[in-house]
This record gives sequence, C-alpha cells and structure tokens, in this order.
Amino acid sequence: MDNVAAAADAFAESLSRRLETEETEEAFQGMPSDGDSRVGYEAMGAGGWIGVHWPERLGGRDLTPLHTAAAEERFGYHWLPLSGYLLSVKTIGNALLRLASPALQERLIPPIATGQLIFCQGFSEPGAGSDLASLTTRAERQGNTFVVSGHKIWTSSAQLADWIYLAVRTDPDAKRPQDGISVLVADMRTPGIDVQPFATLGGGQLCEVFLDDVEIPVDQLVGELHGGWRVLMATLDYERVTSEKVGILLRVLDELEPLVENPADRLTLLRLRGEAEASRLHGRRATQLLEAGAPASAAASMAKLSCAVLAQRLADEGIRMLGPAGLTERGHGDRVHGRLAALARAAVGATISGGSAEIQRRVIARRGLECPA
Repeated sequence: MDNVAAAADAFAESLSRRLETEETEEAFQGMPSDGDSRVGYEAMGAGGWIGVHWPERLGGRDLTPLHTAAAEERFGYHWLPLSGYLLSVKTIGNALLRLASPALQERLIPPIATGQLIFCQGFSEPGAGSDLASLTTRAERQGNTFVVSGHKIWTSSAQLADWIYLAVRTDPDAKRPQDGISVLVADMRTPGIDVQPFATLGGGQLCEVFLDDVEIPVDQLVGELHGGWRVLMATLDYERVTSEKVGILLRVLDELEPLVENPADRLTLLRLRGEAEASRLHGRRATQLLEAGAPASAAASMAKLSCAVLAQRLADEGIRMLGPAGLTERGHGDRVHGRLAALARAAVGATISGGSAEIQRRVIARRGLECPA
C-alpha cells in the first residue's frame, strides 16, 4: 500500500502544479471537494487513478479499497479539484459496482474509469434534505420508460456532468415513504433536464436541476423497483468515507506547523494531528467493512462525523493562531496559500452537508450501539 500511496503522491503533486498553470474551469474553488476540472478528471483517468480497486475488465487496477483510500488521501493533500471524482467514482461508481445490473455496469463503469464520464447526484430537494424519505420527484412507469418530473437542489458538478444518479418516488401510495423510492440513472442530454448553476461564496458553483417529463428507459434502474432506500443508504456509506478530507486536514496542519512557535499552540496542533490519525482509522475501518459486504453505516458515519468536527476545530484554532492572516485568500499577506480560509468557509457546513451531525449520531447510536429508536 505504501508504494501506491507514494505513486499517488507524485502524480497528485504533478497534476496540482499543472492545473495551477493551465486555464481550467473552476479548478480552484477553495476546498478540493468543491473544485471541478474536467481536465484534472481526465488526467486521473488517463493515469490509472480512477477505480484503483475496480476489476480490470471494467477499467480498474484490481487492487484493494484500502489502496484507493490511500491514493485519495494524497489527492486531497495536494488540493486537487475532486468534486467530479468524489461523485462519479468514490460514491456513484462504487454503488453501481455493488448494486447495478451487469449490463449497466458494463455500459457506465469503463468510461468513468477512463475519466470520460462524470456523474452528478440528484438527491436533495427543496423539502427533502436530511429527511431524504420526503422526496417528491415522481417517476411514473409508462411501458418501457419512466417519466420523471421534479426539482433537485445542491447538485454539485451538474454543470459539467454527463449523467445523473437520481432518487425518485415510484410508488406514492407506499405505507412507509422509504418503501416507494427507486434510483435511476440518466444521460444529462435527455430532453426535459434543465441545469441552473448559481455562484457560491469562495468562487464555486452549485446547481439546481429541473426535470420536466424526462423519459428514462426502465433498464436504467439501479437495484430493485421501489427498493431505492437500500440503494441510497449504501450509496451514502461510500460518500461518508472521507479519505480525501483526511489529506486536506493533514495539509493544513503541515502548513500551520512552521508558522506556530507558542508551545501551547504547538501542543494543540499535535492533538489535532492525533485526531486526524483517528479519523483516518475510522475511514479505513469503514472501507474494510464495505469491501467485506458487512454493515458499514455506523462506521461510515463515524468517519464522516469525526472529519467534520475536526475540520471545524482545526479552522477555529488555525485562525486563532494566525489571526486575520489566516483568512487571507491567495495573494498579498497569504501565509498558507488560502487553504485555511477555504477550510474555514467549508467547515461551517461540514456538519450539515452530506447528512447533518445529528443524523450521523443517530446512525451511530441505532446501527452501531443498537440504541432504541
């Protein structure tokens, strides 16, 4: 695993330098998880860094998920623009390999592995964020197609995406709202899909996606009809193993360390580094459980929550140590290449996006500690 991590480190450092000198779309948006670059994504595919543990027959390298986690940590450390990768590969690609039909895998996984296909994820809606079971986007079966209408929000990378991974309601009369959900995939060029980007603080973009009578073939169903809740929960398990964010936090710690002389502050940085190591272990444990096909929701939530809480603590402590200079973006007066300022912006939402801290604690309590509902 060390050899793969070292090779990933060299690749990521080289690509990071290249992207800083080339004009790329939204490559630098502060945090790596917010940055988008089709140039960077295609370079990762061409270099063999997409689907490190995927089967060779589908374009992967047949290594282990722990090799992938080690590589992703180095991608985050070198601040690569990773939004498209995290959606297409880490989250949706892994879910497709686990839950999609063989035909759908053979159609979609190879172009993801070569860096030619980017996914976005259509989950959240105006009335369904953390409470995903409240989604209202409808998919009505008409012969060999589903006709889909609805509205998705907070859709990262939709302005670049080739395909979308959609949570839809296929049975509005189900007794439990979770029982009437399915997951579909669709080409973003399908008539009726309209993407509306909007700017975010720090120079990034998010999107709304409007679906108006979008016709999606039945064979683009992921998992079972009305069985989408299981698909969604499995997908979120992959999303919440945040190896790249461990790399991000270690990079900020490395850049802060030579700037801090106060012994008490240096001790604080050591403690934060220890927490980053603990977060790394949470992620590796969840990765191993997912590889084994064992229940991983509690472990994935621990990985996600530990990283989110640590990001907030590190941002607060870093700004306290550096003062206003810690909030300086790239340019005059910048001491940490704008990375601490980016972390401070992103950390505010770290315990909300991807499932709030309250949701993560509930998952840990119920599925990990077997506490009563």
